[in-house]
Amino acid sequence: MPHGKRESHWLVIRRCLAIIRRAQRGPASWEELIEAVLAQEGPDAYGEEAGGKAQRRRLENDLRRIRRNLMVDLDFDRQAGGYVIGDTWGGLLDLPDEDLATIAWLEQTFDHASPQHDEVHALLGQLRLYLALERRAVIERCRTALVMDLCQRDEDEIPPAVWDRLTKALVERRRIEFLYRSPQQEDGVPRRHVADPYERYFDTAGGHYYLRGWCHYTDGPLGRREQCRYFDYRIGRIGEVHVLPHKLPPFAPSAPRYDLVYELAPQVARLGVTRHRGIEVQEIERREDGGVLVHAETDNPFWAVRALLHYGPSCRVVGGPEVVWEMRRTVEKMAAVYGAGD
Repeated sequence: MPHGKRESHWLVIRRCLAIIRRAQRGPASWEELIEAVLAQEGPDAYGEEAGGKAQRRRLENDLRRIRRNLMVDLDFDRQAGGYVIGDTWGGLLDLPDEDLATIAWLEQTFDHASPQHDEVHALLGQLRLYLALERRAVIERCRTALVMDLCQRDEDEIPPAVWDRLTKALVERRRIEFLYRSPQQEDGVPRRHVADPYERYFDTAGGHYYLRGWCHYTDGPLGRREQCRYFDYRIGRIGEVHVLPHKLPPFAPSAPRYDLVYELAPQVARLGVTRHRGIEVQEIERREDGGVLVHAETDNPFWAVRALLHYGPSCRVVGGPEVVWEMRRTVEKMAAVYGAGD
């Protein structure tokens, strides 16, 4: 093969790598992808005569090469407003097993109560995305080992098939369909859920395993109900899991945020404010009597109330209409159970 031909092949490879590197930084327009190529390879990277339309056409050819030959799903995403990497079937990155174990440890340690949780998990999620599937599986096995060390303290029986299929869905970033038994349904009939799984974790406070997923819809005796929100599914109540062919989107949906303001009495606040999963503390106002006023946010008023109830009468929710309503509703039901006011 002539020397010039070999050079052209290497130029194509370098152009493709420049495009991938730019997409790794975040969503990019086709103009920004071309700019990245020209910045690396010079103004003649797509030929001396290449104008705007010709550059766009040759960029599309490179994008096809990236998808077909490098097995990187690099497509335009309307929600992101640019080209993004959806998945990397062959892997763009590899790391030693020790580093994969560290990623698993970080994912398990930086729970929702940790500072910078979203930022840390976004970074770790990017690293996962660039690994080959078999290397992602190593991380998931390490996470499973860490979780198992926590020792399940409930009476749930999790079938191996359920656990293994959830692992497969998390590793391959695929949508799932399953049956779920919720205590909220008085008829006791399991509902069919279709959801995108994003995280499996162990709740040390309750002693249960959970799966956090974005639920698209549920189907039950009254028909289909659109959900479009996050659920924290207790894995012991999940059954008949099916891994669907649908790939998860490049970016996880944003959860709605709810304001939360609560007071803590001096006897529980003097040693500091405990961070709870699902409650992101924004500001703490300390009072002369030793109590505190905590300004926070939550993405789930239901779980935020259950976290704060462990303080008993030493905590009072005073702000955030959704959380105040949920707390009042819960306390009124508890009062009815204990016959308060009779």
